[in-house]
Amino acid sequence: MNSALHIDLADTRGQTAALTVSGELDLTTFGALDRSLEDALSEHPTLILDLTGVTFCDSSGLNTLLRLRRRAQDTGGQLVLAAPPPQMLRLLTLTGTDSIFALYGSLAEAWSAHPAPGAPPTT
Repeated sequence: MNSALHIDLADTRGQTAALTVSGELDLTTFGALDRSLEDALSEHPTLILDLTGVTFCDSSGLNTLLRLRRRAQDTGGQLVLAAPPPQMLRLLTLTGTDSIFALYGSLAEAWSAHPAPGAPPTT
């Protein structure tokens, strides 16, 4: 099984950054996820994670997202999940965490819901 994890900065707008996450969020990659997103949170209190490329997420990955969500909230920001794949969405639903994350069907929907301050409304 390939458990490589890739996290790339897609865009920044004011205090918000969008990152694309691909690969597996599991026991072997949660440390890298935690470090990368912690670094991003130090510069951008609100993070939008485009999860389109995530192929698997287990409890280690979910717990890391929950910790990072709390860190973002502690700094006045938010952790937003965009386009979680079906397996991950099922995990979020089964654990009841789908109700505590801001979930969007696409990165574009997430940006529309979390525009940069002073940005013109999208049409």
